[in-house]
Amino acid sequence: MSTTYTVQVDQVAVADAASLFEFVGGNSSDALRIAINKTAPKIRTAASKAIRTQVRLSASYVGDRLEIVKATRARLTGAIKTPSRGLLLSRFSTDPLIAGEKVGWIRPPLVPTGGIRVKVKPDASPKVVQGEGGRKPFYMVLNKGANVGIMRRTTGRKVEALYGPSLSQVFNTVRGDVLPEAGSELQAQLLDAMRYLLVKQHPAEATL
Repeated sequence: MSTTYTVQVDQVAVADAASLFEFVGGNSSDALRIAINKTAPKIRTAASKAIRTQVRLSASYVGDRLEIVKATRARLTGAIKTPSRGLLLSRFSTDPLIAGEKVGWIRPPLVPTGGIRVKVKPDASPKVVQGEGGRKPFYMVLNKGANVGIMRRTTGRKVEALYGPSLSQVFNTVRGDVLPEAGSELQAQLLDAMRYLLVKQHPAEATL
């Protein structure tokens, strides 16, 4: 599952340019589609940077999981989708082998003598993961050896994996900083797209 965020143009701010564009025969729908699709990668980069101020993840990891939904002629909206499922707490392990994705696991690693340590926030100190009822957490191989999870025993013989925040939860905390930039970028890209289309249509007359 994922959470989707959309951005809209300030119609008042571009009203005069849009009116002139349409008056000389420009296609506003084409301009908006081009603008949206040029804006989306820049906003994904801004969102990735903002997310990484809150959680200790690599740029490539976050960027790969922020999915761009492009605008089309039939659907003049674009979006950035972020996964809503929580990240395995092991993703924040202070052991780079456990936190990374380059190891194929056959059996789980041993728990360090000092306990399993994680660091979620970039500027926070590492913390030892605690279990329940005095029972220490442990590692388990998950996803056919692709990951190691930090597990704990709960009531009875039940075992559960521990999770950190999801990317959508983190984006919720920073999107107030990102969305104004997204709106400004989209507006600028829309004006550029209208100029571009006018130059193609009227090479000697485009003055938008």
